[in-house]
Amino acid sequence: MKEKSKNAAKKRREKENGEFYELAKLLPLPAAITSQLDKASIIRLTSSYLRMRSILPDGLGDGWGQSTRFSPLDNMAKELGTHLLQTLDGFVFVVASDGKIMYISETASVHLGLSQVELTGNSIFEYIHPSDHDEMTAVLSLRQAPQQHFLPEYEIERSFFLRMKCVLAKRNAGLTCGGYKVIHCSGYLKVRQYMVDMVLYESCYQTMGLVAVGHSLPPSGITEIKLHSNMFMFRASLDFKLIFLDMRVAELTGYEPQDLIDKTLYHHVHACDIFHLRYAHHLLLVKGQVTTKYYRLLSKHGGWVWVQSYATIVHNSRSSRPHCIVSVNYVLTDIESKELQLSEDQSQVTKCGVSLTSSLDHSRQFRTKAVKMKTKLREAPYLEVGLPLASCYKFKSCLMTSPALGSTSWLHATQWLYYSLPVPGDEKNSQNMMLPPSFTVRICDERSLVSPDMTLESSVFVVSDQRMFFLMV
Repeated sequence: MKEKSKNAAKKRREKENGEFYELAKLLPLPAAITSQLDKASIIRLTSSYLRMRSILPDGLGDGWGQSTRFSPLDNMAKELGTHLLQTLDGFVFVVASDGKIMYISETASVHLGLSQVELTGNSIFEYIHPSDHDEMTAVLSLRQAPQQHFLPEYEIERSFFLRMKCVLAKRNAGLTCGGYKVIHCSGYLKVRQYMVDMVLYESCYQTMGLVAVGHSLPPSGITEIKLHSNMFMFRASLDFKLIFLDMRVAELTGYEPQDLIDKTLYHHVHACDIFHLRYAHHLLLVKGQVTTKYYRLLSKHGGWVWVQSYATIVHNSRSSRPHCIVSVNYVLTDIESKELQLSEDQSQVTKCGVSLTSSLDHSRQFRTKAVKMKTKLREAPYLEVGLPLASCYKFKSCLMTSPALGSTSWLHATQWLYYSLPVPGDEKNSQNMMLPPSFTVRICDERSLVSPDMTLESSVFVVSDQRMFFLMV
């Protein structure tokens, strides 16, 4: 009787193992991998596969159960997709709303040292830095109301930076900190809406998952990147005060390196782009690496060039403390809008033997025009040539922790009023500004920035001619 029971249990286990083996063969993975899987891995990968099919029914073609197509165009698209995954300098991943990784390409092993089988079906929170958990939760959440007009499915763009666990050898890992590597992720959140009794309610939607591509920052050591003709490098202190620039900056922007050294990068960035740069600066200080959005860097003789920067914090080899910022910058365009002078530095130079309008001359013209116009509103897509407000962004270190640092949201207004503001202690002189009529202005010295009674969250700081203007919305 005992022997009979043992034989029955053995047959049951063999049958169970056979079923698991057949199930493993149905997974869209090479046979060399599926034959080595244990039962727990088979269940984990199968559940991930089924969830993936509910979000992306078309999947990856034949490997996902789709019938064979004989259209030459379809075959070409399938072949192209395979090559794209192989040549992609990154990896593709799909994450469910609860954080489970439903799919990740095998190229993740090149960047993280973690295999596709190991990652699939597990929570992404197990592989990212604890300080990034809240950010990942926000990425997977729908913070806005669904579409007002009914759409069964729609996508919301997502772009964010994660510190992901990296187990590669040091010589192959690139730039890591504490076993984590900064990955730039960009993709979209897939949302599904439902109609209830022909009325669309806010609660009638479901976040299906995130589809994204992850890229290492940068792909190789930032000090080893070959600089091409449209690139230049700078080194800066942690508050973006420039310490060193290579000579390529002269032919790309007109500024010699000595013109920019000891000045903050914010001083030479278009006012409307300072907020994006400030946000990238914050991410850099927190995570150690960042890719900026496209921003406009002012050129010496007027106008600007579009730039994207790859910045990294370099640590002191002895103390392991953050030492400086090294940034590789890609200049994407030629100089645009050369006739526009958006800073006092631009208005004080001469180009091709033609004297540009000085700030003083323009101030006189500006003051005369203001008297004639009085309070008449005027369209102003850009600040006027030589206007002091558009120029001197001298951000102090005491503002580094302020949410208002670099805030120039008021510049996006379309209607402006001209104001002539008296300088404290000097009744004969005044500062010319353009402001939306809904703003009230207080003039204060730089010393009063540290005053505890100021509400930093509700204010905008602009420096002009050594005066700090404190604007309350």
